[in-house]
Amino acid sequence: MPGTGVKNLNRVTPQLLRSAQPDPAGMREIEKLGVRTVITLRDLHDDKDEAHGTKLRLRRVKMDTWHIEDEDIVRVLAMLRRKADGPFLVHCQHGADRTGVVCAMLRIVEQGWSREDAIREMKDGGFGFHPLWKNISRYLEKVDVAKIRRGVDAAGK
Repeated sequence: MPGTGVKNLNRVTPQLLRSAQPDPAGMREIEKLGVRTVITLRDLHDDKDEAHGTKLRLRRVKMDTWHIEDEDIVRVLAMLRRKADGPFLVHCQHGADRTGVVCAMLRIVEQGWSREDAIREMKDGGFGFHPLWKNISRYLEKVDVAKIRRGVDAAGK
């Protein structure tokens, strides 16, 4: 988004932004944009140092880029349904691959997008998707969307 120092910052929905790893100044910027909860998908890094001094709620789902798990997708989508905790920022290191699969699944599960359209946005939407992660596209092509939706529904009860 223009006017911020947060790399790869983009609005997905009125309640959701996506980005690369924000630095401390970036965390303050996204807080000023109204974000209340930050969800990191990084496996080996949390946001505690970067978010120090803010009122941001920090959530972490350790997602392995090489092996996307249904349970991780369900956890993130269930968090995003908690409107009272939003607006949200979801990020990984580059804001492209793990963040891309989460946003694609949000599009499919919550917004009714086709797999093809969600994959196209993930790969060609200007977010920097790395073609190395062929497994992410395969995951999206084969994931049991009804199972994910049931998991998110159950998590919200």
